[in-house]
Amino acid sequence: MTAKLRYLSLGWGVQSFTLAAMMALDELPRTDFLIHADTHHEREGTYSFRRRWEPWLGQHGLEVVTVSGQRTDVVMANWGVNGSVMIPAFTVDQHGDPGQVRRQCTHDWKVMPARRFIRQAMVKRGLKATPGAVESWMGISWDEAHRVRDSDAAYITNVYPLIERRMTRQDCIAWLQAHSIEVPPKSACTFCPFRSIASWEALKRSGGADWQEAVAVDITIRDRRPGFALYVHPHRLPVEQAIRIPEDTGSRQLEMFEPEQPCDSGVCWT
Repeated sequence: MTAKLRYLSLGWGVQSFTLAAMMALDELPRTDFLIHADTHHEREGTYSFRRRWEPWLGQHGLEVVTVSGQRTDVVMANWGVNGSVMIPAFTVDQHGDPGQVRRQCTHDWKVMPARRFIRQAMVKRGLKATPGAVESWMGISWDEAHRVRDSDAAYITNVYPLIERRMTRQDCIAWLQAHSIEVPPKSACTFCPFRSIASWEALKRSGGADWQEAVAVDITIRDRRPGFALYVHPHRLPVEQAIRIPEDTGSRQLEMFEPEQPCDSGVCWT
């Protein structure tokens, strides 16, 4: 069955933006919508990139639809006695045993806002939520093939154009550069617990509002679950203490690459 509606999940990272740019230059068929689910917690570099390149997509006939969750607070204060922590924070219980909070942020901040928009678009077009009615194009590259999975919504079929072309993230970068298009920074919330150690160090090194938000969130979640201490850093220490960089003592060090752990829903780090 041919899908009656198609959309690209645009995270403004390398892979999903490459798909958007390919559509703009007619190297890929165009989807009906390019949907950006804005968490309101992306790094400033991502928002700056969007401000530069969203007009370019528009000039090439592609409109980006930005959607957001009804609440994008890290702590949902009205859920439970101490509020519900939305991110997969690392925990330590009173016995010193480690754990991790169940992730709710991707579902509430990205998946559901996009689906609300799609359902509204389906109603306007008179489409029913039958199997195969919608294609969700994902910016998952060949080197991330382990992230490929079926949609949990029967009416949505996940499609992976980069996988079909066997394009890796590096291939995407090379394609953008070959077409004189800026390469976007990696997309992720400032405080995401799935950030790699190297990425945490880079965030601290860059400082500014992104680092300040990460520190503030780390402090805010600390005592939200009685009997457990919550942290954004995998060392289960306050993030300001957990990260030590040469610049702390006035030195400098060459950065080494360490891959981040991808969001397994297929909509983060795209």
